[in-house]
Amino acid sequence: METAVTNRSFARWPGIAGAAVLATALAACSSTASTSSSASASASGSKAADTPASASGSQSTDASASASESPSASESPSSDVSGNIQLYQNKLEAADTYKELIANFEKANPNIKVELISSPDGTDTLLNARLAKNQIPDVIADGGGGYPGLVKDNILVDLTGSQAAASVTDKNSPAVLAKAAGTDKAWALPLSTNAQVVLYNKDVYKQLGLEVPTTWTQMLSNAAAAQKTGVPGFFFTWKDAWTARVIWNAVGGQLQGPDFLSKLQDGSVTFSNSPAWQQAADKMLELKKYGQPDPFGATYNDGNAALAAGKAAMYVQGIWAIPEVLKANPKANIGLFPMPVTDDPSQTVVLSAPDQVIGISKTSKHPEAAQKFVEYMVSKEGQTIYANGQHLFSVRDDVTLSDPMLADLQTNWMSKGRAAAYPDLMFRGPGGDDVMAQVQSFLRDGDKATLLKGLDADWASSGVK
Repeated sequence: METAVTNRSFARWPGIAGAAVLATALAACSSTASTSSSASASASGSKAADTPASASGSQSTDASASASESPSASESPSSDVSGNIQLYQNKLEAADTYKELIANFEKANPNIKVELISSPDGTDTLLNARLAKNQIPDVIADGGGGYPGLVKDNILVDLTGSQAAASVTDKNSPAVLAKAAGTDKAWALPLSTNAQVVLYNKDVYKQLGLEVPTTWTQMLSNAAAAQKTGVPGFFFTWKDAWTARVIWNAVGGQLQGPDFLSKLQDGSVTFSNSPAWQQAADKMLELKKYGQPDPFGATYNDGNAALAAGKAAMYVQGIWAIPEVLKANPKANIGLFPMPVTDDPSQTVVLSAPDQVIGISKTSKHPEAAQKFVEYMVSKEGQTIYANGQHLFSVRDDVTLSDPMLADLQTNWMSKGRAAAYPDLMFRGPGGDDVMAQVQSFLRDGDKATLLKGLDADWASSGVK
C-alpha cells in the first residue's frame, strides 16, 4: 500500500544536552510541558499513534537496559544479520561524518552494506520526492523540525522500548520531540542536540581591541567598531530563508518569556499584541544595520567562508556551522558566545533543541540490519564520532566533547539550565515552514504589522494547541 506523504519543504531546527537544560527549554515553550510524555493528541491527520510497528528485535529487548550495553562497531561481533540498506540524511555538514560512521559499521558488520543518500541542499526536497514515489530509505536521519512530519506520514517503526531507545540517556530530548509531534511514541530517536549562538572571529576582535559582549548594547557597539574599519559587524545569509529564521529564533525566543506559548493556547495573547514580539521585530531590524550591504545575496556557505576569512566580526548561527567554518579555513580562529538581546546579562539564555533524529522505515526489506545500524548510531562509539565530528551535544551522558568551546557552553550554560527552546517549536508542519518566508520578507521590507499578523495566521492553522 502506498504511503500518504505530506510536504515538508524544510526540516532543520537551527533546536539540549542535560536534563536540566531541556526542562528549562520545555518550560520556555509551555508551562504545561512537563506533561509532554503523556501527550495523547496526534499530529493533525496522523494515524501513526494508532498503528504502531515494533522495531525489529525489540520484543526481546529489555527497555531498562543501560546505555553502556548498546553495541559499538568495535565491540559488536559480526552476526548473521545481513542486507543492503539505504540511509538518508539531510545535513550538508554531516556527509563526511556519516561516511566515517558507515565505514566503521561495515567493517564490524561485513554482511551489511549501507548506501548513504545525502540531501544536496540541506532541505528535504529529495526525501519528499522519494516518499511521493514510495521509495522510502530504510533509515532516515532528518532534522528535528522534520519529526512531526515524519510522524504524520506514518512511515516509521515504533522504537519505544528498543535497545536503541534505552541508549539515549538524555530523556528530555525525546520529551521535546513528543511535544512537537503530539505523541509519546518513539517513532525516531534524537541523535544530537544543538545550540544557537554568535560565532565570532577572534582575530578581528583582537585587532579591534574588543571584548566578548554580555549585553545587547555592548554587542552592537562591537559591531559598529568593526564597521568603521570596513568589516561587517555581522554577516547575514538571508538568500537562504532558513537563516533568516535563525535571527527570529535568537531574538524572539529570549524576549517572549516562559509563558508565551500557554498564553497563545488560552487566547490571552497574540503575536500582534505582544510587546515582546513587537520589540523582537524592532531588534531584528536593528541588527540588520550592522550587516554587509546585501544580506539577501549571500548564502549559508558564504557566511561560513566570510567568518573563516575574517571578513566579518560576528555571525549569528548554530554550533552546527563550526565544522563548515573550519572546513573553509582550518586555521580560522573563532569563538562563540550566547547572544544577549537585552542589557541584563542575567536574562540571556541559549536557544537549543534536538538537531537530528533517526528512525527506521516500516517498508524496509532489511529491518534487522537497519535496527543494528541505528543501535550503532546511538552507541558510545557512534555518538563520540558523530557529536564531536559535528560539534554537537551527544544524547548520551558518557560521551566526552573534544571541542573546548562546546565544553564551556555545556558546563556554564546548558548544565545550569540557562537555555530555552526555539520559538519555531510552537508551530507544526506548513506553519513552521511559512515562518521562514515571512521573516525573510520582513527583513527585506521592514513591515512589522504584516509579519506579526502572518505569525498569528500561522499559529491559528499550525500552532501547537
